[in-house]
Amino acid sequence: MPRLLPIRAVLLAAGVLAALTASASLTVVPASASASASAPEPPAIEWGVVPADAAGPDGRVSLRHTIDPGAAITDAIAVTNHSVEPAVFTVAAGDGVVGADGAYDVRADDPEAGGAWIDVGGLDGDGLALAAGETRVLPVTITVPADATPGDHPAGIVVGLSAAESGVTVTHRVGVRVHLQVAGEIAPALRIDAATASFTPSWIPFVPGTLTVEYQVTNTGNVRFGVSGAAEAAGPLGLLPGGGGAEAFEVLPGGTATQRIELPLAPLFLAAGEVTVTPISLGDDRVPLPEAASAGFSATAVPWSSMVVLAVGAGSIVLVAVIALRRRAR
Repeated sequence: MPRLLPIRAVLLAAGVLAALTASASLTVVPASASASASAPEPPAIEWGVVPADAAGPDGRVSLRHTIDPGAAITDAIAVTNHSVEPAVFTVAAGDGVVGADGAYDVRADDPEAGGAWIDVGGLDGDGLALAAGETRVLPVTITVPADATPGDHPAGIVVGLSAAESGVTVTHRVGVRVHLQVAGEIAPALRIDAATASFTPSWIPFVPGTLTVEYQVTNTGNVRFGVSGAAEAAGPLGLLPGGGGAEAFEVLPGGTATQRIELPLAPLFLAAGEVTVTPISLGDDRVPLPEAASAGFSATAVPWSSMVVLAVGAGSIVLVAVIALRRRAR
């Protein structure tokens, strides 16, 4: 199986990851092409990959299977060359990950987990040669090892096209996500760590500043889930409370995600509060969810601009008083 360059795959997903249309465009520039403005526009290569049955695309947005250890299943994908030029594509399976931006991705190195269990047939040797406008259905076989652990093993299948751009070979990829779960005991669990907070005062006196809460969520279970975060904070004795939330994000088994919540808060020299993460189901998942988790935080919240105004005001009062006393003394 060819190894693809580490370029981000655009994947089809569901739930909070919003289903994407699996298509991409690539401008193919011959190595000898001139950089002058008079050079003709090169043809664009566009292609897509979607789940399929024997007849072609079947309307699904991902491959989703629950398989017993030691068992195997078959499925299919359809790859279409939407351009007016023939092209030779690479096809490979890989392990699934969630990037720092929260987007699902497929690793480009050799798969070690779910991606290693996927075999794609119907190729032309090491590649897939498609004529202009051609669609080909490729059989997919997923074979789970007998000692595979229960739970989710995220993966994906990517279709790539390489070209030389400015003397560098670049591979663009599109793909389809594989929701692969090994049957057995499902144990959802999460942990929240490293909840910290920092306060940025407003430079407009007596206006609330911004409290930034950063926290880390780790999926310590064996199935994926989404997490929705919310934070509440207040000044001493619970004065002038404020709150805010973050968009839901996906956390894969064994994965860790760092999130940030910003909320307006009046500066009362000290702020303290709690951040809570609540698990949610994603897409068509039907698995139990872990309990919500929370962590406390605190931060100094000094109203510098207000203090400057008060200091200037107090200084002005003192100055006026001193002048008045001197006038009386005279």
